[in-house]
Amino acid sequence: MRSPTVLIFLLIFPSTFLATFAQTDTVRITLKAISGLQYDQVRLKVPPAAWVELTLTNTDEMPHNWIMTQPGAREDVVDKSLELAKQGSTDYVPESDKVLQAIPLILPDQTYTISFQAPSQEGAYPYVCTYPGHGAVMYGAIYVTNNQLPPLATDENVPTSRRDDESVAEEKAPKHPYPDILPVMYRTFMPNCGPAGIAVGLLGDISYCWDAGQCRLRYAWKGGFIDLEEHWSGKGKELAEIVGMVFYRDSTEFPFRIGESQEIPDVKFLGYEMKNRYPTFKYRLNDVEVTERIIPVFENPGIKRVLTFAGLDEPLWFIKGQDNVLYYSNQGEWESEKILRLSPEEAQEFTITITENMSEI
Repeated sequence: MRSPTVLIFLLIFPSTFLATFAQTDTVRITLKAISGLQYDQVRLKVPPAAWVELTLTNTDEMPHNWIMTQPGAREDVVDKSLELAKQGSTDYVPESDKVLQAIPLILPDQTYTISFQAPSQEGAYPYVCTYPGHGAVMYGAIYVTNNQLPPLATDENVPTSRRDDESVAEEKAPKHPYPDILPVMYRTFMPNCGPAGIAVGLLGDISYCWDAGQCRLRYAWKGGFIDLEEHWSGKGKELAEIVGMVFYRDSTEFPFRIGESQEIPDVKFLGYEMKNRYPTFKYRLNDVEVTERIIPVFENPGIKRVLTFAGLDEPLWFIKGQDNVLYYSNQGEWESEKILRLSPEEAQEFTITITENMSEI
């Protein structure tokens, strides 16, 4: 028989009892940031109003964070975090009522644990890494529900690449973290690039640096790939070292213009896809969807940029970024020594080849 003292306590302090009980029934979640700009799990499930203890471990070579947002607010929070980055902030957690929970930026091999109470309202609550260049592909969702989850194959709350398998095995990087097999892509801190640098090594000892934060090719070099020894030992704080010699560097404010050749477009990184080990970058210029794949040219050391512009209804302009290299485009007309003009039809799919000018070597 329950004692009168206990009954009186429950009558007077019922919420205290329920809260104490709830916290003893905590849902414990272990999540990992792994190589490939991804979390090892992209769908988590907790009951409404449950107490949650979530631990994030960074097993990747890049810094990562974790932000839980209101339903449908992931892209808006990512956009706000990019604005912080443009202002020079290294805190990529925007002040917004759309941010519900957050784990700050953690470096490789670090772990961070937070505790919180799940929302009482059922729904899919996105989580995302807002480090510049990561938010378009590194995300998932916490499902607050007691019901079954939707079919994975059609779940728009997880990246397309993860709709076949929502969890992947952790990949432990070797001491020298890039493989010897080319082509190869590595996300790292690159010299003369924003914080969302991507180094790509191609066949023929041609390599290039892509800036995911600015959606642009920064430079290309010949003679090797990158040396990450200092970067690796510095736990993400050191720049990668270029192995070889830079032969092309884009010195323009931005190489592509839409409508008017003087107007710099708004840019947004949309991620990338891998095919035959070559990345195809996806980004948006104003309202125009763009894809870009870069492949090596062997005759003279160089690169070929394979581009598509979807939904363009104005002329497209390409501005040369360096004078002492050779340019060739299979579409459009050069209106001057520095400016290429393409019609909307020509810009649907075209290539720009950039090679060393061997006569100047």
